[in-house]
Amino acid sequence: MEPFGRVTIIGVGLIGGSLGMELRARGLAREVVGVTRVEETIAAARARGAIDMGTVDPVAGVAGADLVVLATPPGLVVSMAQRVLPHLRPGTLLTDVASVKANIVRPIEAIVRQDGVVFVGGHPMAGNEGQGIAAAEPGLFEGTVYLLTPTDRTAPSGVKRLADLARSVGAVPVELSPDEHDRTVALTSHLPYLVAAALMRATATAGPTAGPAFLGATRVAGSPVAMWGEICRLNQESIQKALQAFREELARLEEAMTDGDRLGEMLEAARQARLRLGTHRSAGGSSGDRDRN
Repeated sequence: MEPFGRVTIIGVGLIGGSLGMELRARGLAREVVGVTRVEETIAAARARGAIDMGTVDPVAGVAGADLVVLATPPGLVVSMAQRVLPHLRPGTLLTDVASVKANIVRPIEAIVRQDGVVFVGGHPMAGNEGQGIAAAEPGLFEGTVYLLTPTDRTAPSGVKRLADLARSVGAVPVELSPDEHDRTVALTSHLPYLVAAALMRATATAGPTAGPAFLGATRVAGSPVAMWGEICRLNQESIQKALQAFREELARLEEAMTDGDRLGEMLEAARQARLRLGTHRSAGGSSGDRDRN
C-alpha cells in the first residue's frame, strides 16, 4: 500500500502503541503522532519506537493527519471523535479500534460531513492482558483478524484503505455490519471473558492445583476490569443473549452427565468443532479497548 503521510494515534497504549510500532517499522507512514493523556507516556512511546512525536492536545495532534486512529477506551471514542472531527481536513480517514461497534459507529456517522472525513469502524482482534505502552509489542497483528464495520453510508475508498492497512500489518480484514459485529464478538470475545471471570469466582481456592487447562481458560480474566465494564454496558443486549445460550448449553451438558453415550457424542461434537476452528494467533480477547494513555 502507499504510505500515509501523517498518522495520528489517539491513545498510545497496547493497541495504539503496537500499531504505531508496525506503521514505523514497515514504512507505512512518514510520521506517527501520538496523543496521550499524560506527558510521561509520550517519552515512553518514543522510547519504544511507537511514535515520532507526541502531544497531550488532541486538536494539535490531528493537524495535517491523513489517518486518525481512535484507540481510547470504548466509552470515550464518540466524545473524542466529536472533539477532533471539526479539525480534520477533507479526505482524512478516521477509524477506531473498539470491540463494540453499533453504539460507536452510528453516533460518529451522524456527525461526519458527507463531503469531508471518511469514517470506517475497525476492530483488530488482537491483544494480551496488559495495558498501556509497556504492553505494546511488534507483530501483535500478525495472523489475526481485523474486523471492518462499514455501513451503507461508508465510502468504499475508505474501506479499501483500512483493509489495505490491515493486510500491511499482517492481519486479515473481514467486513461485518456494526450489528453483526456486536452479535459475533459477544459470542467469541465478550462471553469468554465473563466465563473466565465466573470460573475464577467459582474456583477461587484452586491455587497451586491449577493446571494448563484452567490457566488457559481463565487467562483473559486478568484483563483490565474497567475496560470490560464499558464493553458490557455498550454491548449489553448481545452479551445477555450470548450468556443465555451458554446457560442453555451448560444445562444440556449437565443433563447428559447420566447418559455416557449422549455425553460422549456432545463432547466429541465440541472437539471436532474446535479442531475445525484451528489455532489462531490472537488469543487476547478484545483489543483496542485496553489503550488507556
